[in-house]
Amino acid sequence: MPGGLVESVGRRATVLVDHLGYDARSPKAAVIATAGAHVASVAVEPERGDAVAVDLPLGTPARVDAWSTAVFQRVDLTGLTEPGRYRLVAQVDGTRVASEVFEVGEHRIPSLVVSDVTAYFRSQRSSGEIERKDAAARFYGDDSGRTVDARGGWLDASGDYSKFLSHLTYTRTMSPQQIPLCAWALLTAGDELRRAHPDFETSQYPRLRDEGLFGADFLVRFQAPEGYFYTGIFDALTKDLDERVINAPLQDSVRTQRWQAAYRHGGGLAIAALALASTADARGDFDAEAYLAAAIRGFDHLEEHNTEYLFDGEETVLDDYCALIAAAELVRASRIAGADVTRFAAAAQRRARALAARVRHDAADAAFLVADSEGRPFFHAAEPGLPIVALLRWADVLDEGGIADRVDDARSARATAITLVEGILARTDAVDNPFGYPRQLVQPVGGAAHDSFFFPHDNETGYWWQGENAGISSIAFAASRSALLDDCPEGTRDRLARLSADITAWVGGLNPFDVCMLQGRGRANVEYSGVYQNSPGGIVNGITSGWGEERGIAFLPADAPDGNEWRWAEQWIPHSAWFLLAVCAG
Repeated sequence: MPGGLVESVGRRATVLVDHLGYDARSPKAAVIATAGAHVASVAVEPERGDAVAVDLPLGTPARVDAWSTAVFQRVDLTGLTEPGRYRLVAQVDGTRVASEVFEVGEHRIPSLVVSDVTAYFRSQRSSGEIERKDAAARFYGDDSGRTVDARGGWLDASGDYSKFLSHLTYTRTMSPQQIPLCAWALLTAGDELRRAHPDFETSQYPRLRDEGLFGADFLVRFQAPEGYFYTGIFDALTKDLDERVINAPLQDSVRTQRWQAAYRHGGGLAIAALALASTADARGDFDAEAYLAAAIRGFDHLEEHNTEYLFDGEETVLDDYCALIAAAELVRASRIAGADVTRFAAAAQRRARALAARVRHDAADAAFLVADSEGRPFFHAAEPGLPIVALLRWADVLDEGGIADRVDDARSARATAITLVEGILARTDAVDNPFGYPRQLVQPVGGAAHDSFFFPHDNETGYWWQGENAGISSIAFAASRSALLDDCPEGTRDRLARLSADITAWVGGLNPFDVCMLQGRGRANVEYSGVYQNSPGGIVNGITSGWGEERGIAFLPADAPDGNEWRWAEQWIPHSAWFLLAVCAG
């Protein structure tokens, strides 16, 4: 079982590499795991031929938090740039220990991942009997007979056929962005791919664009006449078509009639995705004018009513960053359409300043965001990088021009983003961390704030914690975009590139369990369920802290009760969306 592999790695020497391989020009690493044995040397051997002369800096042996008894030692492979197939060979206490074969190539990771993820989203499209039912979606607890044409969109996860803008809307700071994030990510990924890999000839751009437009089409339909978006269609996990109704669930699948999506409930990203769709070089079921009109209608409504849709009536940092990216995309789209941008620009700047005002520094001078009026730090399992991404998007829009006297605003947004990403780097580097896994400042319910590798089990959702492949990939994307800034210090730029590469490698298999999280690639893929199978190209939830020890580490652990497999092995669409962005931008 994968859950026991980390301990077996600690008992036998193992050379861990990224199963997907490595981009030739990017930072790259491997990790040697032992029980504390001496690593005398490391060398790169071609799959055929003699050893290659390349500098391989070897890190200090280290144990990581309470992960296992293993000792991990990082090997820097960045100097290996020649395309080919290789093994990394270590001499450990006089014994030759070799890695699995890995490939180095130009654009190696996007050449594998982009087509896989695009195909995964197509497989997750609402279709068949679900689509026929959603063509006249009813409302929970409503006998009036009114319905919504809710065709389109993507099913949420391997074992959950819901369609969500966000599924934790009763929380203040835990709501994840779901379908709208995916639509925005798919529309953005093609541009990121062409920018970061300009000489990479690929047919994927129109597929990414068209899949993003498919998501935008759903969002147009899933908007109420008043202007808000519905939060989701949820069947209480029954898989009963007659139970597919528009609602917003609480924990234990308790459904409610609070189906109006605030900014942090997916409303902000829905506006952003629709505004971006209006600028695409193609159209879906609607034209550019319809996409932009829906985005503006949603924005105007939430500017007036957002707090009414929050369970506690109080905005948090999530509302700030989701509203910021919505307003930023509206500025750009309206400018392209030749329309006035004044109110959108004012809203974006207000939210950017609100984010800047939330910046604090801990005792070690590492930056973080205050999440709410209680002063809790912002941390998130699915999108900790999104505040940085929103700030950078706003700065990009300002840099494109067309708004007078905004040079200082763009500079301020970039400065806030760099401060926040430097805070992530400081936490990540503050402890032994040979895999380069990012850390957050977290605060469990009733507990004190502290730095942690993983999301706390005791949080305001009351039940929800899972692998964080979406969350760490959002950091990877934020890191890659931050590294492009002229304002970014050179040393920080290099460190951000390494952070992004470490995160994508972790998902690709360079982790203590030697498991590739991308279904159909690499080794040791896991299945969620014989009934609810994972799909090729999708990404599972991933690794968490230990079941009984939150300073530990787990992946399908033997001590977890039956019924908890979803926390590690189930696929979820935000993982694929964020990983796609990270790979295209890296």
